[in-house]
Parts: sequence; C-alpha cells; structure tokens
Amino acid sequence: MIVYHFTPSEFAIKALRDRRLKIARINELNDPFEFCATDFSDNGTQSKLETFKNQVNERYGVICFCENYHDPVLWSHYADSHRGVVLVFEIPDDIAIRIDYQPERFKLAVNAAIQRGSFTESDLTQLISTKFSSWGYEKEIRMMCRLNDHFCQMDSKGKKVYFESLSLESYGVDALKLIGLIRGVRCDLKPADIASELLAVDTLPVQDARLDSSSFQIIAGETYPVNGVRSFSACCFRV
Repeated sequence: MIVYHFTPSEFAIKALRDRRLKIARINELNDPFEFCATDFSDNGTQSKLETFKNQVNERYGVICFCENYHDPVLWSHYADSHRGVVLVFEIPDDIAIRIDYQPERFKLAVNAAIQRGSFTESDLTQLISTKFSSWGYEKEIRMMCRLNDHFCQMDSKGKKVYFESLSLESYGVDALKLIGLIRGVRCDLKPADIASELLAVDTLPVQDARLDSSSFQIIAGETYPVNGVRSFSACCFRV
C-alpha cells in the first residue's frame, strides 16, 4: 500500500538522516477520543476504559499516514502550512489499519471485557480504528508499533522517544519503504538539502507540489531523482 506522511521539513530531514521515523504515543495524539470512542453511560466505565488506554499507551504507539496528499487542509495542519513535505511510503497491506469514521460513538461491552481480562480482537480493532466523522478528510491509515520491539532514546527532557526504522531499498526488511518525497508549495527545502542527508548509494524520487488550476487540490509535478552525497562513515543518530 502506498501511503503519505505529512511532516515539517526539519523532521523530514531527521528521518532521512537517521533512517527512522518517530512513533507517536497514544496519549499524545491530537484526538482525545482515541481508544475511547465507545458509548458508555457511567463514570466507572469511562475510568476503566481510560485505564486500559493508559496501559495500551505504555506498550504501543502509532505512525499515521493518509491515503493521498491532495487535500490542502492536510498540508496546512500537518506539514507546517505547506512549508513542509510529504514522505511517500510503501507499507505491507497486512499491517495497515484503515480508520473508520463514524457520526456516533459505538456500543461495546467494556465492563464484560474488563471482567474477563481482555478485549476480543474485533473489539481492539474497533477501538483502534474508530474516529469521529469530522476527521474523515484525513483518510487516515495507521500502523501500530509494539514499543518494546523498537529503538528508544531519551530526548532533552528525559522522555522516552521510540522510532521505526525506514529503508530506501526495496529489498530491505524494514516495514517502512521510503519511495518518494513531495515538497510543499511553500517549502524552502532544496534538493541539495535532501541530497546532503542521503547516502551516496541512495536515489530518492522527489516531486514539487503545486496548486491545481481547476480545483482546490494539491497536485505534484514531474518526478526527478535526488542522489545522495553522504558517506557511510558520516551516519549518526539524533533525537
């Protein structure tokens, strides 16, 4: 599946330099209804579901993508008001979770699940993938990541930050295959800046976004290759 990850230029540069993408924590996502989109009537059930959400937050994170890059609102919200970029990835179909947008909260027997000690696989999928219909413009695809299986560093505030490895090689074992980059219509990140963060053996297809002349859409121009210049000895990792 081809998916699109919107990001400010500075984070795109870090991703290219370090061959990895930051994993978002569940409790830091911008929708407070994450994992809590069920319909419940009492505070006790809400408290139990929040406890479950916190437990999930300690074990899992997510990487968020979109089905396409054409909506200008996505660029405004997630790519620094069109000054950022879109990283184009190919991910395995079997790990891609498509978000289901609903106008109402769904029914789930939360108390019964907690009493038996677990949610069914179907319940978990619904908790993970249900969002309010107003978010539908995002057309989100997400990838769940088990934190214990991923690289972790402490940031400048002493907080744990987890990363998913990415690869520019089609034969690599990484789930994230970076196959392209689209520069926003206001992006000042130059091809030379991109090349400086790629290895000399790398070639990354790049496109420049532009405003469609007949609709309120963002479209991409012709693809051109950007060849890397870094040596293997120059590789380093930063948070």
